[in-house]
Amino acid sequence: MEPGHGQDSPDFGGLDDLGVAVLAFLAVVVVAIVVIPLLLFGIELILLGLLVATGILGRTLLGRPWIVHATPLASEAEGLTWQVVGWRRSNRLIDEVAASLGTGLDPSPAEAPELISTA
Repeated sequence: MEPGHGQDSPDFGGLDDLGVAVLAFLAVVVVAIVVIPLLLFGIELILLGLLVATGILGRTLLGRPWIVHATPLASEAEGLTWQVVGWRRSNRLIDEVAASLGTGLDPSPAEAPELISTA
């Protein structure tokens, strides 16, 4: 064995290879810390949206009543509650109640004439 040739040290290349390795490491860290959680959050939002859409569709198709509750801003006044079947009817009920309350009248909407609660 000649001196200096017994053990070869590994060749790590120059500074260019080291810079590429550092950038690759930083890219992996960014993907692990930022991109993957964003994708998981996006999947959760999609699942939540599907769940809400399924609930609305089920309530609409099965004919379950919507509860419309009007709560006055004054703390001493009581809230008013109606049940109405159908999404469009509930929207019309909300509009009628808002218009009646806005003019100072007691609401008696045509969509849901029966008041179920004044609590």
